[in-house]
Amino acid sequence: MNLRDKILAAQDIPSETLTVKEWDVTVLVKGMSAGERITLMQNAYDQTTQQVNMAAVYPDVVVACVHDPDTGEALFTTADKDALMSKSSAAIESIAAVGLRLSGIGAESEDEAGKGSLSTPSDDSSSS
Repeated sequence: MNLRDKILAAQDIPSETLTVKEWDVTVLVKGMSAGERITLMQNAYDQTTQQVNMAAVYPDVVVACVHDPDTGEALFTTADKDALMSKSSAAIESIAAVGLRLSGIGAESEDEAGKGSLSTPSDDSSSS
């Protein structure tokens, strides 16, 4: 196998299980692919305020990152975003924190990679 094929065949998306106590469930949280991360960042940036719109980030992260731990299938679709935003903020925060971390986004990633990563306002208080 040549180097290109080895890179393209690599299973490089990290994942971990997370118990969401508010829902009494365990979910599989997977990091985003490069394409998913770019889409998230484009959707999250508000051109008018030139700020990251966290109301857009969290539901997108949950939709992109939460999977059934038994099947690996995505649990939510974009149609679920409004319903997810009506759920416990602690639950959504804990899932989003793990999804962002696994995707290389956040304060820890900024420290390692320099600038340019999308940060959450409460990275140090996540409940993951």
